[in-house]
Amino acid sequence: MVLYPPRNTQPKPFYGLSLCSGFGGLELGLHTALPEYKTVCYVEREAFAAATLVARMEDQALDHAPVWSDVKSFDGRPWRGKVHILSAGYPCQPFSAAGRRKGRDDPRHLWPDVARIATECEPDWIFCENVEGHLDRGFEEVAEDLQAMGFEVKAGLFSAAETGASHLRRRLFILAHTNRHDKWKSSGVSFLSAKGTEDRPGRRPDRTTGRNHQCSTNLDGNVDLLQSIGPGPGQIQAHGLFAPPPCNLEAWEQILPRRMDLQPQFFGLADGLANRMERTRAAGNGVVSLAAAYAYVTLRSTFEEE
Repeated sequence: MVLYPPRNTQPKPFYGLSLCSGFGGLELGLHTALPEYKTVCYVEREAFAAATLVARMEDQALDHAPVWSDVKSFDGRPWRGKVHILSAGYPCQPFSAAGRRKGRDDPRHLWPDVARIATECEPDWIFCENVEGHLDRGFEEVAEDLQAMGFEVKAGLFSAAETGASHLRRRLFILAHTNRHDKWKSSGVSFLSAKGTEDRPGRRPDRTTGRNHQCSTNLDGNVDLLQSIGPGPGQIQAHGLFAPPPCNLEAWEQILPRRMDLQPQFFGLADGLANRMERTRAAGNGVVSLAAAYAYVTLRSTFEEE
């Protein structure tokens, strides 16, 4: 598998259109996986998330690009022939087990708009992310729509723990490639299982969530034992980019005296003021960028191997 150009050569730009951008987790993941990647447009409705995108542009973490405010009114036709990949972390509330699980009846169901924009701008690739519950509610519709649009579809579950994080945060990642160029002919929808084999959507993949382990004192050991749904080059070792797990009190005792800004705040009674709610919401909805990069490279490799 060759995803990167040889040394001493100038890679061709790989332009991306980002829908439901959040604070740019998918974009950071694509930058990690593809050094030649460049975002040319963001679409994000929530004010705090859009402001975060602008802040990340200012500190050079994300590409400078315009930010549109509403995916429902966004016109993808002017971008036809100008983007190679469309990425979208469309809202998870219609599919999340923690929500009302209304699926397509939920007013926050934005996949139809993502599909419309994809039809309008005709990218070669589509890269999407959503919650694990999307497999039970909505994934079949998405896969069928992508096939009807002429895309070969690969999908798999990948966790933040696979890239060294102390929490699980398992997410469904979908990568689709157009059949317009006849490089990869459609052979249905392939779902990557824990053993690296391909399952059809009708066969439910085994999912061990490990929720009973997430708050134990042996969290690190339990995370190491969790079986990865995404295939790939074995386990990725922790590399110090993530905070220690909440139950690792010894590690936090070494950190908190030096980082007073990370000290937890406790109040005896609610003071009536919302504090950091936008940040908490963004973090809860966010994509771990290294998990996105790992998912993209792994799913892309299945196209290269065919």
